[in-house]
Amino acid sequence: MAWDEVFDVVCAGSGLGGLSAALTAAHRGASALVAEKFHLLGGVSALSSGQLWLGPHHLQDANGLTDSDADADAYLTHLSQGFSTADRRKVFIERGREALRYMTDTIGIAMTVVNGLPDYYYPAVRGSKAEGRYVEVEPFKAERLGDLADKVLTSPYGDGYSYTTSNEWVQMQDGGEHVGACLERHLAASERCAGAGLAAAQVLAARNLGVDMRTSTEVIELVVEHGAVTGVVLRDETGTKRVRARLGVVLATGGYDWKPAFVSAFDALPQAGSMAPPTVSGDHIVMAAKAGAIAIPARAPSQSPIFIGYKVPAETIYGHPSYRMWLPGTPHCITVNRYGRRFANDGFYPDLATKVARFDGQEQGQPNWPAWMVFDQTMLDKYGLLPSWPGQPLSEGVATSAGTLAELADRIGMNAKGLEDTVRRFNGYCVSGIDEDFSRGSVPWGRIMTGDPRLLNPNLGPIEKAPFYAVKLERVTMGVPTAGLPIDTQGRVLNAEDTPIPSLYAAGNSAAWLDIGGGYNSGIANTRGLLYGYLSALHMTGQHASAPAQPAEA
Repeated sequence: MAWDEVFDVVCAGSGLGGLSAALTAAHRGASALVAEKFHLLGGVSALSSGQLWLGPHHLQDANGLTDSDADADAYLTHLSQGFSTADRRKVFIERGREALRYMTDTIGIAMTVVNGLPDYYYPAVRGSKAEGRYVEVEPFKAERLGDLADKVLTSPYGDGYSYTTSNEWVQMQDGGEHVGACLERHLAASERCAGAGLAAAQVLAARNLGVDMRTSTEVIELVVEHGAVTGVVLRDETGTKRVRARLGVVLATGGYDWKPAFVSAFDALPQAGSMAPPTVSGDHIVMAAKAGAIAIPARAPSQSPIFIGYKVPAETIYGHPSYRMWLPGTPHCITVNRYGRRFANDGFYPDLATKVARFDGQEQGQPNWPAWMVFDQTMLDKYGLLPSWPGQPLSEGVATSAGTLAELADRIGMNAKGLEDTVRRFNGYCVSGIDEDFSRGSVPWGRIMTGDPRLLNPNLGPIEKAPFYAVKLERVTMGVPTAGLPIDTQGRVLNAEDTPIPSLYAAGNSAAWLDIGGGYNSGIANTRGLLYGYLSALHMTGQHASAPAQPAEA
């Protein structure tokens, strides 16, 4: 085989999975190439909140927080709903904290605990915690990147995604500084936060370790010889070239958001939008097939974190009319079906996102889809609806409006009496502060992330000031899929006989969620990228016997 270039490790994708693998390999003395199909580095994780979710870890110690492996496993066991195994959860918990410590203490990335933010299902689920399991990067000054500053992804959906921290959001709910003031301060200092900050920190560390990072460079094919992956075929603006990977190839290209056939087949969504870069198109599934790997679903589509959102026809991002994800729970706003009825706790997105997809066994239809968010002028004035800020008019084409609820219902084809009755009943709950139908405002995570602490119930506010608005909801993906490549606990991709394919690895959302299974909690996807990128590189460089870090036991 004639090779144009030779590296020890080749990583397809520059999100947390690809960069973590490259960083670990480079620090162990291996040469590493990161090939990013998009024109910017960072992947889907750069667009995220940047949170990691872990069980016990070393950063909890400074905060005096207690946790245990047993509690973390109990929580993950509940989330998995039988779709994960104890050995894989053990790896996630024990090796996850090891990977975090490696990034902070060895690579030198400054991370901190998100104080006061509970697990999604705290306190309802055994093993859940009120705080301590979320970790985020400390604000990162972009000037440290030098000429790479313009090559690392920040959110095209607005500065709020890339220049505020989770800690600031939580502190605001407890009477702290308004997050808008934090945003202005970080922008003035050019301090990247959240996923954008984490991506920037990893890119800087990778450059310092000599990692070769290339954008607009697509891995289009695996080179397979005698059943083993020996390299890749790259394509860039100059053409194609064969690149030898002496130790292995890591597939970390994310999910398959922009491959409609995969979204339909694996996620059971005939139509969906995405906020992920358009290069997230399932390349790992296509390429790994040549080596004998078959993508598998690790859970039911209804258990995947597929968000609810809406179209913004007047906004163009990635060359397409944009979709925006939406976290429900804002006061003065409800979610209803075609009958004008609420059907879920619309102050907690996991409940709403699951129940919009419910099938009716009697008629095999979806009674809660289509669905709409319905709100009044007070909601717009106080909170806005992105890309519009509070007090600004809605972006053109986002909503239908009317002077009365009945007229609004008629315009969108909804049962008018059902909507009027629902709003009347909901407004009564706003007076008492108790949602007797769906317990809106009862989930601590939802109260903190979407509520207004000035109200009796942070998630309840009456719908009474005309004009009234309706926004048709859409399913919006963010790179976290139902299906992926099966891997073992070292990150090695498995073939159809559950045998590792020599020198082929997968990390992050390219890898099937066999370790977590059915459920989700914010931060788990990022942790899986960090963890399996790290473990893949350890295995390739012969360090897979590394001792796990010690937990902080309760």
